[in-house]
Amino acid sequence: MTEAAAPRLAEVYPVLVDYLKTELMELGEQSLVDALRELPYLGWCECSWSCTYVRTGDAERAGDAWIHLDEEDIPSVWLQLDRDRASIVGMEIHEFELRWARPRSGNT
Repeated sequence: MTEAAAPRLAEVYPVLVDYLKTELMELGEQSLVDALRELPYLGWCECSWSCTYVRTGDAERAGDAWIHLDEEDIPSVWLQLDRDRASIVGMEIHEFELRWARPRSGNT
């Protein structure tokens, strides 16, 4: 699925996007909050049945910066930023309810 043809993450997982907006605003990451509006949903990584990585951008643009959004010392969502730290290319979903109710590629 290409970014142009992909639905927006907010259309597929509105509760997740609301959570991300709130957490990122608390961290003062307004540019990433703004980027969430257009963030595509490119599907879940399918490297294994237990993988919890959601693709939201071009993997070739992935940087080594991550933002860990934690709740009571348990990581909930880890956001992988692009090299410019301007957008989110993917995220690991940990201890968040969407993990078990995820659509597979082609079943958005």
